[in-house]
Amino acid sequence: MAPMRNKWKKTAIQRLPTSGEPFDGPVGSLVWGRIPGQPWWPGITVDGQDCGMPDISSDHKWVFWLEDRRVSKVQSKWVQHFKDRYSLYFDSTRKGKIYESAVVQAIKVYAKHLGHESGKWTNKQALKWADGGFQQNGVRKVEGVTPVPLSHVIQDDLQLIRKCVERSKQNNGSSPIKNSVQHGKQNNEPSRKRRSSISSVSELKTDVQYDDLAKVKSGEMSIRRLCLGCKSAEVKIVGEHPYFEGSLCKICMEALKKHCFEFGDDGIHTHCAICSRAGRVYVCDRPGCCKVYCTPCIEVLAAEGAKMLIEKMQPWQCFLCSDVRPTVNGIITPRHESVILSRITALFSLDKIPLFCGDDLPLSEDGLPLVSSNRKNGLRVLSLFDGISTGLFALDKLQIEVEKYYASEVDGDAINVSKLNFKDKIEYVGPVETLNLRKLKALGRIDLLLGGSPCTELSLANPVRKGLFDTDASGSLFFEYFRVLVTLRMLQGNCMYWLFENTAAMPCSMKATISRYLGRNPTVFDAAWLSAQHRTRLFWGNIPGWGKKVAKCNVKLDDCLIPGLNRIAAVDMIRTVTTNSNSLRQVRKPHPGALRH
Repeated sequence: MAPMRNKWKKTAIQRLPTSGEPFDGPVGSLVWGRIPGQPWWPGITVDGQDCGMPDISSDHKWVFWLEDRRVSKVQSKWVQHFKDRYSLYFDSTRKGKIYESAVVQAIKVYAKHLGHESGKWTNKQALKWADGGFQQNGVRKVEGVTPVPLSHVIQDDLQLIRKCVERSKQNNGSSPIKNSVQHGKQNNEPSRKRRSSISSVSELKTDVQYDDLAKVKSGEMSIRRLCLGCKSAEVKIVGEHPYFEGSLCKICMEALKKHCFEFGDDGIHTHCAICSRAGRVYVCDRPGCCKVYCTPCIEVLAAEGAKMLIEKMQPWQCFLCSDVRPTVNGIITPRHESVILSRITALFSLDKIPLFCGDDLPLSEDGLPLVSSNRKNGLRVLSLFDGISTGLFALDKLQIEVEKYYASEVDGDAINVSKLNFKDKIEYVGPVETLNLRKLKALGRIDLLLGGSPCTELSLANPVRKGLFDTDASGSLFFEYFRVLVTLRMLQGNCMYWLFENTAAMPCSMKATISRYLGRNPTVFDAAWLSAQHRTRLFWGNIPGWGKKVAKCNVKLDDCLIPGLNRIAAVDMIRTVTTNSNSLRQVRKPHPGALRH
């Protein structure tokens, strides 16, 4: 059977708070709810008729889960008032962006119900207000458990669920109520954990758009007119899917950009390779692939009965890793590997952003960038966040002469590695924060500025990331790079190359902020195109020819091992290796590591 996000590391079981008295509040109450065996989650009690569900006994409630956008039948004893049980059920140490977003949404709904203008509250403001005891604003007094008004978004979700239920009744002649089991990596987000519920809104849309899928399958309509994300031809197409034949609408394209480079702690993708949604997923067994596919995509896009075949396959290689099989693939048609490479690169445009001025290098008579008129002995380079001096290593490999290589690095171990490899070729200039105008001027001419600030606080892999603007965290070091860049350009009249790198697995908002400051959008490169390791990164810069198509070199891990040490590679390609020891576990069975002795 295709694996369901196996975990290699055992985790401690957290004891969940027990249930209270059965909830008897009115429909529309803001509550905590819980499916047995799962954590407490914020939701709103709803009328079954509003979402097409049948009447139920008084000892059960229909609960619409916030952010998860599902409806479940829950025993009344597992439903409790949100405000009264907030301090007991809210776990501030729990990781998971969806969980925090659901709690914050519930807080804002309740605050608005009390008369507060909570729409523009940040997450911190909302949580602080809730920790302060849900204080009323003095204008509107609310006593006891009273229903909260449903937002238009929630009402639309309930209507969509009702439409799906009605359609299912017409097709099957019976109620579609079932237990939808969610398997996934244990990261405390409901859409990736086992939950007894009615299908989510994102899954229901596939049923609503069944007619479009039927036209594609019958050949009446080209798959290029269909958005593979929402399975609809009634949306505006903005581009083609990078992995499979078909297209994407604006919302689904942004979702793919956001999640296509997002990995979990186990090195496996967190979102479906087709629709970029989380849920019950099947993991490709081929080492080095790590892609996952959600149940709805397999059920509606793959061939009839493909799901059962996939579950029986051991091992299972996904749609991208195996040859096209009509009995399995259905309308899931992978693109050629070279096309995928170019389309992934094209996801991030290299067009300049017109908000930034003075970014063009002066050109010579031959039309080539004129970096410096008096450069005779090679490039003068300043590398910020230098690490183990891979910038100097790359320049040496390219046989580019380097006159001076200045480096800013604070990690002692990294400095020792660089000194061991490059001896006295590097001159260290101290922490980047100390590089003021006087020190930068003293360095003299700089032809190339390199930098890649720490990605820990920016990466989607870190559920408690602090982003770019927390000055107590490493994410704000990007602005130190920007400060140095602006200062050098001021000193040198803009005659300088520059390059900035960071993780591709960052939220779109952070990516947009960096692009706005640097004056251009990034391009994406994966180390797997040139080496035996997957490491996808974004690069901003003004180096000539940047963004050209890269021919993939089929380098395997065995080709990179030092001979004579009695080692062979257990896999052809390794996933991203970090300081987390779990990243060294490259395959599940029978060899947990990347090498065998």
